[in-house]
Amino acid sequence: MRAISRFAPLKVALALAIPAPVIFAPAIFAPVIFAPVPLTLSAPLAVAKDKGEKAGTEERLGRIVEANILATHAYQVLLARKSGKGDSSCYDAGGVSDEALESLVNHQANLLATSPSDMKAWAKGTAHEFDPSQDLDAMQATALKIPTSAPVNVFTEYLAQMVRVPRSQIRALANLYQTILEVERDGDLLQSEFDLYIDLGLPVYIGQMGLPGDDGAFLEAGKKLAAQTCPSPFATDAAAWQIAGRKIWNWGEKKLHIRDDQVLARELLAEQDVKPLIPRMRMLKPQRIAIIGHSFTIGEHWSSPSSFVAIVTAMMFKENRTVEFKQFKAGGLTSSRALKNFYGEALAWKPDKVLFVVANRDDADFEALRKMSKGFADSGADTYIFDNLRDPEEDRPELEQKIRSIAHDTEMHVIDVSKSIWSDPAHKDFVCLDGIHMKEPYHRLMAKEWLKVVVGGGAESH
Repeated sequence: MRAISRFAPLKVALALAIPAPVIFAPAIFAPVIFAPVPLTLSAPLAVAKDKGEKAGTEERLGRIVEANILATHAYQVLLARKSGKGDSSCYDAGGVSDEALESLVNHQANLLATSPSDMKAWAKGTAHEFDPSQDLDAMQATALKIPTSAPVNVFTEYLAQMVRVPRSQIRALANLYQTILEVERDGDLLQSEFDLYIDLGLPVYIGQMGLPGDDGAFLEAGKKLAAQTCPSPFATDAAAWQIAGRKIWNWGEKKLHIRDDQVLARELLAEQDVKPLIPRMRMLKPQRIAIIGHSFTIGEHWSSPSSFVAIVTAMMFKENRTVEFKQFKAGGLTSSRALKNFYGEALAWKPDKVLFVVANRDDADFEALRKMSKGFADSGADTYIFDNLRDPEEDRPELEQKIRSIAHDTEMHVIDVSKSIWSDPAHKDFVCLDGIHMKEPYHRLMAKEWLKVVVGGGAESH
């Protein structure tokens, strides 16, 4: 990922009056100091009042974060019971019933659905509509205890040794790690926690504290954390901690708009090999372009600041808003699933162009691809597919030959990108830590290739 080891500046100011943290880190780190809210009253009365307000805010922020931690642990206790995995002493409910654990989980869902502005106003001690007795008080009244070797507490102690900040900030980050290690809820619960903490002005990735974000640093941290973490109903080895760090860093930068599709769009539009395409972008006639694709096309995925599809969409929006893009997307999308779940809707949208970025693993998939390509062609749309995505699961010559055969029969355009991919100096570093998805350099390259096709003149064949 581009400049992954740099120390990202904090571009989003904290919304609440949280004391400025003092960073205790090696001199090679460039600490980011959160600016305190300036005093407006005369000292010493102003100082005393300001300290009191900050203490009250910190206490209320801590209550919100701790409630989320307790509810997340409650779910994981239930998960350990159902799966039979994990250290029973680490995931012991201590007499708390399954019903009570499930109630905690439900209260958390309600809490995360609460208006962020109301919760923020309550945390600041100003006028608000938030009623803590509805969910927050009930969550904190639980007798559930979290042992020191549980992931959330292990990470808390690790981070507390590296930075000196208000405890709510450390615990908010620990809660994100606690949730993401579980993996299965990173598309819903984790995203809600991210959004809440951003709304409350809490940090959501360690780059905001001046700590490094390269994969090597995450692995070294993972080795220390894994050695102290109890066996859990999910992976907590060094590699699991490493990929958790990478996911949280990337999502943090993306959600704070430090690195996302808009940032990459601006950067690419300024590059010398893209500038000649801008006049052609502006001259394009109004049209609709559909993208039917799997996770390589999904900009929200953690592996990169954005996908090549979302980047080009953002680039075109800046230059020519008469070109409309619409994505029909799902993780792991095969041609068979695309035919079943998206083809009818996409066809009814009446696109002028259609790009397929789908997995084809068996004869049924290839037959589905053939049917969709022919159907769109019959409707008057031009269809496109890449000759190779560098997908580790599909990098086989026989698959490409089948695609080319279908393209020949249905007049589908094959976009030849293999040479560009394999000749790129960074191609060995395209694949992210999960061994499947692609990092930023890949998506930058593919954005240029896709843009060339959109404006006309890309490397295409039938």
